[in-house]
Amino acid sequence: MVNWNGPTTLMGDKGIELNNHSMPKLRGYSNLTGKVKEDSGYKYKKQATDIDFIKTPLYISQNCIRHHLFKTQAFDLHYAKKANLQQVLASITGLIRGYVVPATQNKRTSALLLEDFVDQLGNGNFEQFGQAGERDSSSFFSKTTFGDTKYISYGSISLEQLQFISLDKKFDREAMEIKSGQGNDVAKAITEYIQSLNPALTPEAIFHENYVRKGTIFEEGEVGILLNQDAVKALIEYTIELISELSIRQAKSYMYIDEILIDYNDSNKMMRIKRDENAINEEPNTEFATYFYTK
Repeated sequence: MVNWNGPTTLMGDKGIELNNHSMPKLRGYSNLTGKVKEDSGYKYKKQATDIDFIKTPLYISQNCIRHHLFKTQAFDLHYAKKANLQQVLASITGLIRGYVVPATQNKRTSALLLEDFVDQLGNGNFEQFGQAGERDSSSFFSKTTFGDTKYISYGSISLEQLQFISLDKKFDREAMEIKSGQGNDVAKAITEYIQSLNPALTPEAIFHENYVRKGTIFEEGEVGILLNQDAVKALIEYTIELISELSIRQAKSYMYIDEILIDYNDSNKMMRIKRDENAINEEPNTEFATYFYTK
């Protein structure tokens, strides 16, 4: 188990509330029984052993996973500002993870959606511990711990979010503010970064002053950058590699990715892989969809 949720108020054997029990993150768990004392409104607490680890399973939050997935650049956004956003854009943070710079309101929505990692085995245990020294009410404490775990999670990469980088304030999604003539320089920096991920491909980030989303009524466009097929492919493959090599060590526990199954989803069904693994495409059969055109 990786991320503790901390001390939780529970009911002891003698009907006395205890605050010295540590609980991990459990999906849907509440320490309340649901019963309320009529005269005082007191809400009764559960006992530490009153847990169904199948109905309320252990999980690792997607925020924790994302932090460790992009750990090498976890703190760089603290230093992001108007003058250096080109460097942010030409990185895995700018292209996949996404960011918001509060001072300038520049932002890029993440192309990567991840669900929480949810345990399937339910090997939870109640453990009692003691501290050395004089015995009093604080000498003993307990924890809910876990033995072997097996997590399952699902994720998705949005081609629309991935392939287009807005450099326009029009729709309130400007990734960075550019000066006249700077757009091609930003596109070049992005191209060079993606090329470094896979030298065998020929990625290209293409700047244009009017990209229009397919299917719009009024064809209102944006200044921006569009990634070509090889650029999209390189970023998808690199993201999959990051996920497949993910490992987390925290406190006295650890987890790692053991298996990853990929669906190049060419249907209109989101997360098709969750419904039927027999219907997936483990290799791309067609080119990646393109959602924008120049006008």
